[in-house]
Amino acid sequence: MSTASVFRIKYLFQKYLDTSCTTEEFNELFELMAKEENLPEIEGLLEKLWADTEMKPDADAEVVHQEVLYNKLLEIVKKEKNVYSFQKRSSKTIIRSVAATIALLICAGLYFLHTRPKPMPMQARVTLSNSVRHVHEIKLADGSVVTLNKNSHLDYPAKFTGKTREVYLTGEAYFDVRHDPLHPFLVHTGQITTRVLGTAFNIKSEGSLIQVTVTRGKVKVSTPKKTLGIVLPNHQISYNEINNQSSIDILNAKTTVLWKETDLVMDHITLKEAAAVLTERYGVKVILDNEKIGSCRFSATFLNTTGLEQVVKVLSHLNNLSYKWSKEGDVTLSGSGCE
Repeated sequence: MSTASVFRIKYLFQKYLDTSCTTEEFNELFELMAKEENLPEIEGLLEKLWADTEMKPDADAEVVHQEVLYNKLLEIVKKEKNVYSFQKRSSKTIIRSVAATIALLICAGLYFLHTRPKPMPMQARVTLSNSVRHVHEIKLADGSVVTLNKNSHLDYPAKFTGKTREVYLTGEAYFDVRHDPLHPFLVHTGQITTRVLGTAFNIKSEGSLIQVTVTRGKVKVSTPKKTLGIVLPNHQISYNEINNQSSIDILNAKTTVLWKETDLVMDHITLKEAAAVLTERYGVKVILDNEKIGSCRFSATFLNTTGLEQVVKVLSHLNNLSYKWSKEGDVTLSGSGCE
């Protein structure tokens, strides 16, 4: 079984347990788990799920765990839009059969878990889940840096081997990839793969929508069936997994990745200093129409996701200024200023 297949199963299995599978993903998971060659990976997922039940072993532990798993998965499946027939069976029957439904298939997998030889250990990998409010920075073995947003998951090898560098993302992350033309960097997100040699870009998956935004370099985005496009700096490609439609838009990429920045704290600084900070942070020019404006001092704090328009509005109010936007997106601050 290929590495891509292994982690595709893990990705779909996690989405299944989170009840966030699309119809296509749900059906794909059924097909993958029904194949004999995928049993080693299924066994690993079962073992983890079994451990997560946190039940103490006893004489009837095997039967009890099977019942817990069956009921847990049955409850999840009922929430899906797909309609499948489920009929409760005895534990003995469940162990000896491989049903067409995923709940019965998983319970049947418990049989293989204890009777088949254990598979050889795979390459050491790290799965990081960021459930805290703040972003988390990860330095990969090749020197690439990944900034993982909250409620996101990244699966990556402890050390890259082979001809490619591959990671698997659920949620949102910003990648600053170290250039290596001999070992392309691949990010698998849902149905799409983003391929680069060395660049910086953001990937966000939310529901059925996946967006790739480039801040530096260029990336190639594709599905297993076709190439969706080559994305350049300040461009964003959006792909809908339900209708398989994609589009590319021009935008200011810096505004898309504001989530990875720290909160904007301006503590008793001048407007001249603030203009330089805003230009660097938002990638637009903040112009002061006279030197006196630059002498004004103020203090303000903004969340890392606050847009430039809101920041400009607050700063103008604090310093009795007016503002005007240009067609290019730059802003000019006007007023009497400070001595």
